[in-house]
Amino acid sequence: GAGSGTDVAYARAHRVARIDAVEIDPKILAIGADKNPDRPYADPAVRTHVNDGRAFLRTSAERYDLIIFALPDSLTLVSTSANLRLESYLFTVEAFTSARDHLVPGGAFVLYNYYRQPWLLDKIAGMLEDVFGQPPTIRSYGDAYSATAAVLLAGVRPDVTDVSTSVSPSRAQAPGTPEPATDDWPFLYLRERVVDPNYLTALAFVILTTLVATGLATRASRTPLSAFSPHFFVLGAAFLLLETRSLATFGLLFGTTWVVNALVFLAILCSVLLAILLNARFRPRPAPLYALLGCALLVAYLLPPAALLIDPPALRYLIAAVLAFAPVFLANLVFTTSFRETKSADMAFASNLIGATVGGVLEYAALITGYRGLLLVVALLYAAAWLFSSRLRVLGDRGTAPALILER
Repeated sequence: GAGSGTDVAYARAHRVARIDAVEIDPKILAIGADKNPDRPYADPAVRTHVNDGRAFLRTSAERYDLIIFALPDSLTLVSTSANLRLESYLFTVEAFTSARDHLVPGGAFVLYNYYRQPWLLDKIAGMLEDVFGQPPTIRSYGDAYSATAAVLLAGVRPDVTDVSTSVSPSRAQAPGTPEPATDDWPFLYLRERVVDPNYLTALAFVILTTLVATGLATRASRTPLSAFSPHFFVLGAAFLLLETRSLATFGLLFGTTWVVNALVFLAILCSVLLAILLNARFRPRPAPLYALLGCALLVAYLLPPAALLIDPPALRYLIAAVLAFAPVFLANLVFTTSFRETKSADMAFASNLIGATVGGVLEYAALITGYRGLLLVVALLYAAAWLFSSRLRVLGDRGTAPALILER
């Protein structure tokens, strides 16, 4: 969170000899270079990096006397289809561990920010205690009518003494400490695994609006509700969940920057195109595709994203693309195979879009299960899709057989 360079300017004023300034937004960095009167980014002792903080730590071999997380809360969603924020993977136990591992012996790790809820400060303090083995030192400012400004210091240098007005209690003495954020459950701003009632109300409104709009559309077009396809509905819900999980995986592996998001959607669109081409040329059977999809989901569940944190980044992207998008690619093959065989393309596609809306609602289950557990929901949905497709094929086969009708 180097921003426009205020912290960097203070560091240079205190004769810090070498500084890496990491900022995710190139525009803010440019504003600091042009407008900051101290010209911190023009100093030869300062190296600027436009990157996600977690990704920078992962790719850097440097060791530091001091690492600062300076107000890195964008409160900006990575995508409208996920609850991830730009800074989500910067505030996890694994991220704090990475920062600790980049400190020299006796180095210090500092976070400062404004905290509107006291439990949020307790949550971060508990995570730091888990990582560093001792409670962090905390200095807080503020009153009951405004957000509390606080500085947390972990891994205290031997020459730093008495810098705080308050010290966090040990976690062992503080039952009910909020659950720590992890790479699988990277939700810093949740106290526990729960979906807020306000979210549930809004999601229920989305579902109700979708149902009403669908009913009005079918009535206006005189389309019977029986034309609705449960098979394509479930496929839509499952695929959106897969897309969301893939976005979360790549955000962890490469950082939550717009370039990474572009690469994710590029891989998804390429997998869609490739699935269409393969389906048109080879016309695969549905049963083997569902079996392969189940195997791909099992591998993705058993192999955590952290196992893919390998270098160099190009190899990491290739392997992660294959493993993370194998389910996406196979899911596209399943969809294109089913879509090829449908006799009502418009209703199949409409059912699929409605399912995607429901899949967006189901994504909130990650607030409880984490992103790994979301794969179990995806697997159940595709199992249901297979059952629906099998039933439809049986009914279709029966419909083509000759029938003898006797009337009395």
